[in-house]
Amino acid sequence: MNSRVPPPVQTPAGVSSRENLIGIGYLFLTALCWSFVAVTIKQLTARVDPYTISFFRVFLASLVFVVLFVRQGGDWRRLRWWAPWILLAAAGRAGNYLFYNAGIVYTPSAAATILAPVQQIGVIVLARLVIGESMRGKEWGVALSLAGLLLIWWNGQSWATLLAPDYLWGYSLLIIAGLCSAVHFSAQRLLSATASGLEILLPVFVLATLITVPFAWDAGGFSRSYPLQTWVSLLLLGLVLTGGSFYFMGEGYKRCDATTGVVITNSGVLLTAVWSVLILHEYVSWVMVIGLILGIAGTLFTIIGDQRRFR
Repeated sequence: MNSRVPPPVQTPAGVSSRENLIGIGYLFLTALCWSFVAVTIKQLTARVDPYTISFFRVFLASLVFVVLFVRQGGDWRRLRWWAPWILLAAAGRAGNYLFYNAGIVYTPSAAATILAPVQQIGVIVLARLVIGESMRGKEWGVALSLAGLLLIWWNGQSWATLLAPDYLWGYSLLIIAGLCSAVHFSAQRLLSATASGLEILLPVFVLATLITVPFAWDAGGFSRSYPLQTWVSLLLLGLVLTGGSFYFMGEGYKRCDATTGVVITNSGVLLTAVWSVLILHEYVSWVMVIGLILGIAGTLFTIIGDQRRFR
């Protein structure tokens, strides 16, 4: 699961109620896509190494962004391939997928929901450290996100389970993945003042693809043959659940305010837990569900705090 933290924007002026409903539909599609990511990757790890999965995920998503960029008549000269923030965002995105996929090998797929509160806290801290953004009004958001993080990690399990080496290692990798994602979205937030979403995403994902190549190559992922079912899952993950979800999110945020967007898209973590139980028959306790709700509330409180600060 890869939850996102959008910049604090208001509903675009002149958006009709019909357009707003269309935007809400796009946001629900985004949440649905994200909710299937963890389960899909967990199933793929039985047949494909996590680094090759990471490569195909960013590579196929890059193809989606290229098609969208050409379709929208984008200017290739506006793409800043080697801008420092683009490079940092690409490193963050590649790191997110590499650590995420490696971590989920050792944990249940539902554990991936811990990325949401980790990323939220990471974005807030980076905004404070890098651009000096005030944390005033975000204290509740940080506190709720931290509480959600701890409950998701606990999941009502015994200390013996929590301290097991594989469990600790898997969750550590997922936490690093969340911090990497925070780096990507913090950089994208700064770039968004001078570039469109596709002008950022296209070079970021292409460069992230290049970063993942040596990892997949070293793991032998390019020399193996895979059954048709595996290719279908890889195509679904890269083209729809990743590339498609970013497109749906962009279309949704054109038509809805940030608060609506956050509540809808982050609700995908609840669906992630549902699919983990129904499809993979994993254990998800009420403790984790409460943690997920607290994580969503933490993001919501952060956005509300931002909106109040700009009034």
